[in-house]
Amino acid sequence: MDLLRMVLMIEYGLQAGLALVGAGMVIWAMFDAIRRPASSFENHSKQTKTTWLLILGVALIFGLGSASLTILYGGRMGLFGLASIVAAGVYLAGPKREFQMWSY
Repeated sequence: MDLLRMVLMIEYGLQAGLALVGAGMVIWAMFDAIRRPASSFENHSKQTKTTWLLILGVALIFGLGSASLTILYGGRMGLFGLASIVAAGVYLAGPKREFQMWSY
């Protein structure tokens, strides 16, 4: 019984950590997209600033909701939480990287 409880606590810790890291990643991507001028999106990205803000805004809602449910109720990261992490990852690996390459 104690081994099962320990395994469940480790699983909860990993799920909560993933949820917090994912929520932080989505917040970072959202603030980065807000501070960039719209002209950089038009010049270096396939999407407009409005499109990225909409995508990241929905990801922020789902990411924070998933993180809070995971931490408060001991649940698991759901599909929407993982999708929000993927959306933030796509932004951080794609447009943000392009902005950094062209800003120097």
